[in-house]
Amino acid sequence: MRIPSDKIEIAEEKLLNYLLVKKERNDKSGFLTKLGFTKDNWQELKVEISEIASKNEAILQQETEFGSLYEVKGELKGFGVVTIWFATVDNDKFRFITLFPDRG
Repeated sequence: MRIPSDKIEIAEEKLLNYLLVKKERNDKSGFLTKLGFTKDNWQELKVEISEIASKNEAILQQETEFGSLYEVKGELKGFGVVTIWFATVDNDKFRFITLFPDRG
């Protein structure tokens, strides 16, 4: 299944206050910066993440009483990444959780 573009939710705060912020552990900002993504162009990152979700297969990873967790692999500027999405039981939207380099 592919996630329809009108069902995708990516919070601005998730990008600006999580992915694009340097962290001691599980830092994602380093490789995103190398790919050209910064707080100055976070909207471009949002578009690219949305395209990954809508153009690639979403694979169900886990179902809980609260909803379903999906993994979608794709590329950012030619670099393989894995994106994680959550669809709540009572909401037909897919909420972006995180991304990380695809090491597989």
